[in-house]
This record gives sequence, C-alpha cells and structure tokens, in this order.
Amino acid sequence: MDRKKVLHWIKANYRILTAVFSVVFIISTYMIMRFAVTHDRTAWSHLMYIPIITAGSLLGPWGGIVMGIMAGIVAGPLMPISNDPWVPQFWGDWVFRMLMMIFAGLISGGFGVLYQRSRNQIDDLSIKNMDSGLLNISALEKMALEKGKIYTLASVIIANYDSICEVSGYHVYYAYLKDVEKRLKSRYPDLAMIQASHHHLWILKPSSDFLVEIQVFLDIFHQASQMDEQHLFVDYSMGFFLRKHVQETKIANYFIQPDMAAKEARNKNLTHMIYSDFDTNRQFEYELLADFQTSLYDGSIYLVYQPKIDFKTKKPSGLEALIRWDHPTKKLIRPDQFIGAVEKTNMIHEMTQQVFRWSLAFQKKLNEKGVFLPISINVSTRNLYDEAFFSKMMAILKEYDIKPKYVELELTETVLMDNPEMSKKALELFANEGFRIAIDDFGKGYSSLAYLAQFPINIIKIDRIFTRQILINPTTQHIVKATIDLAKQLGYEVLIEGIEDKETSDLLERLGCQSAQGYYYMRPKKEDEILTYLLQYK
Repeated sequence: MDRKKVLHWIKANYRILTAVFSVVFIISTYMIMRFAVTHDRTAWSHLMYIPIITAGSLLGPWGGIVMGIMAGIVAGPLMPISNDPWVPQFWGDWVFRMLMMIFAGLISGGFGVLYQRSRNQIDDLSIKNMDSGLLNISALEKMALEKGKIYTLASVIIANYDSICEVSGYHVYYAYLKDVEKRLKSRYPDLAMIQASHHHLWILKPSSDFLVEIQVFLDIFHQASQMDEQHLFVDYSMGFFLRKHVQETKIANYFIQPDMAAKEARNKNLTHMIYSDFDTNRQFEYELLADFQTSLYDGSIYLVYQPKIDFKTKKPSGLEALIRWDHPTKKLIRPDQFIGAVEKTNMIHEMTQQVFRWSLAFQKKLNEKGVFLPISINVSTRNLYDEAFFSKMMAILKEYDIKPKYVELELTETVLMDNPEMSKKALELFANEGFRIAIDDFGKGYSSLAYLAQFPINIIKIDRIFTRQILINPTTQHIVKATIDLAKQLGYEVLIEGIEDKETSDLLERLGCQSAQGYYYMRPKKEDEILTYLLQYK
C-alpha cells in the first residue's frame, strides 16, 4: 500500500483511532489488574495514565475527562482488592484516584489545545502571506492532489499593483484580493488561490468545465473591483492551462505554462490567454511571417484611413493610416495579430517604408483634388533605432514631393521610454524638417506630460481606455480634464481616441478636447471612400 495514502488516512481518522486505542488500552490494563498474580494490583492502574494523557492531548479536555472517568471506574468500584473472596476497595481510595485521573485528562487536554493552537498559528505563518492572509507558494507543497485528475490552472498578473497601493493604500489592495478569493470559493469551494508575489496570483481547482471556469474567473475579478461605492481600477492579465496531475512533487512547476500565457496576454494588452492558444499563436505567427513579405507587395496588405475630427469646425482635420491584411486563406487578419510578430524581425523596416510610400501616394492624390490634410503613420521602436531610418524616409518623401508638415509620425509612450535618448535624437531630426510628432495611447503607460516635454511632440492622443469609462466614472473625467488643460499649457494639441457615441463626443468637447477619432464619426475606410468623404468638406 502507498505509504503516503496510509499516512493521509491516519491523519484524517486520528480522532477515532485515538479513542479506540485509549479504550482498548484501559480494558487491557483492567484485565491485567483483575487476573494477574500480583501483590498490589492497584499499582498497575498507573498504566491508565497513558491512554488518559493521549486522549487529552489529541481529543482535547473532554476526551481526557471521559477517559479519566472510564479509567477511574475500571480501576475503582470494578476492581476489588482481592478476587476470592470479593473484597471491594475503600470508596475514598478509588474516588481520589478517579479525580486524579480526571484532573490528568483535563490538564493534558488543556495543554493539547494550547499546543494545537500554536501549531496551527505556526502552520498558518508558514503557508500564508502575512499581509494579505492568502496562501503562499509553500502551501502548494502540502496540497494533496488527486492522481490522474485534471486541474484548471490560472495565473494572474496585476500590472498596476504599485499604483493601487500608492493611491488607495495597501489595505484596499489586499481587501480586493480577499474579496476575489471569497467570491471564487463561494462558487468553487474546492478552489485554492495562492499569492505567488505581491502582484502575481495562482489559482488551482479540479476542472469541470474549463471554458465556463475561465469566464467565471474573469467576471469575478471584474466584479470585485466594485468595492462598496469605490471603483478600483485593476489592470490584470490572466493565463489559463489544463493539467493532469501525475507524479509531479513540485506543484509550482504546473504554473509555468499559465504564467507564460499571462505574460503574453499582458504583452498583447489582452485580459487573458489560454496556453494552448498561446502555443497555437506562435505557430500562427510563424506561418504569417512566412507569407508576410510576399503579401506586402501582392495587394493582400493595404491601408485604410480613419479621419480625425476637429471639435471646433466639426470637419476632418487629418487622417490616420491603418494597415490591414486580407490573407488568401486566413481571411482578414487583425493588426494586433501580426504587427507584434513583424516588429520582432527586420521586416518591420520594410513594412514601415511601404506604409510611408502608400500614405504619400494617397497624399499626392488628395493634393491633386485640392485636399490638404496631414496623414499620420505608426512608427515602431526598431524603426527609431535604425540609424538609416531618417535618410530612407526623407528619400521617399522627396520621391513623392510632399511637404513634411503633411506627415505625422505616431509613437506610443513605451517606444519613447525604451531608450529616451536615442528616441529624442531620432525625433529631433524629423521635427527639424517639419514633420509633426504624435504620442499615441497616452495614459496607458507610466510617463508624465512633464517628462514627455523633452521630446519634440505636437499632439497627445489620449488612450481609448479613458473613453470607455468617462461617462460613468467622475474620476476619469477629472483625469482627462486635467490632462487636456496641462497639455494645452505645454503647447500640445489634444486628440482623444475611441469615440463611439454622441454623449461621449459632447462631453469631451465640453472638457476642452480639440479633436477626436472613433467609430462615431467614421470607421476606417479604403482610399476611394475616404476621398469621397473628404471632398464633401473641400
């Protein structure tokens, strides 16, 4: 028989085993005292302190008292001084002995309770996080998983942990985590939530319906952010994985795959990813890269344009060029599915140059129709770090004879922050020629407007994450208003992305935003449709 199973069974049934042992020991001692040939049979009664103290230590004071009474009766009125003839003990002797046995059971039970409480506290300290009270990684070593059973594993990365603690306090952050655990365990009592680090959680449960469990986890993490009347913004990414328990002793190793999926979700700005999807995604990206260069020149990859609307004139003030890929077999592929993969290779330079050519060709067509609006294109980190990037772009500009003021270069905060000195040097070359520079997704990163002031920036594009919350969250309105006011003081034009309804558009206009972009005004369209649209405002 498996030694671990035997030990686990003994641990689970120790109370019954202790009671049986104590009763059998007392009866056995009685038989020795009753029938053994001995000069003073009451001397054997001292053996009964063994089961009494054992029962008290393991079963508590009442267990010790019950065994003390039983032993006192067996060694008292049921135990004569002599068998033949029957001569009972003096009642005062056995009553005193019984009281001593009861007292021994009570004392040992009291010490047993104190020992158990201390032991539990030590165990808690060893397997729980002292600040949050959640289980820590050490708790995994003591979990008895069922062999052959499939478990749902989840890894959660809370990216803005520092911000939550700095603004709302550690107690609010830990209260959020405890609320998440409470909600999860109310739905799945057999679930365990482990705090691997301050901003990193692991969740483990026997799997029943993997996809349903994923949705429940996501819903609970979102619902828990509504704490009383306070709305807590929690920026989390989750990774999921299904794993059968076989013989792995270090259960922490089971979370390697969900950790990878959570990090990938974080990199792609997604709420979650399944590891199998992530693994499949790597294969998918590899296949896309194999087709990308050919598609860049055969018409499968093309540009669409989305207008930017000036709040004052209600007319388009510019266009953003957005890349699309209509794959012959995989159909329409979203930019977030291939741009990240392309950025990891040198093909990003070829893609950016081709996008620049297409944009300038369309700009020339607009100019011929009497339409003069700047077109913005997105630039990657790797583009800025290429020493030949500026000269290549200027050569293309000269080829199409377009003035630099009609070209905007869009970069995200993270692009600048990766290497500020190199980014600043590269952008100054373009700014000196008259190019306009825009910071995309502002507010999604961690840099401030004051810090960005060192770069030659013309436009700040506030991220759509604020647009989604601005109608329902007064705090978001204050943040956006303060950002707009400060940006204007620094001489920046402010544009906000992701406008999808009139209410949001009207509110942002009242807050002082200068221009906007979103589906409410127009979805990205191909050249012919955009040209027809722009000619209305010529």
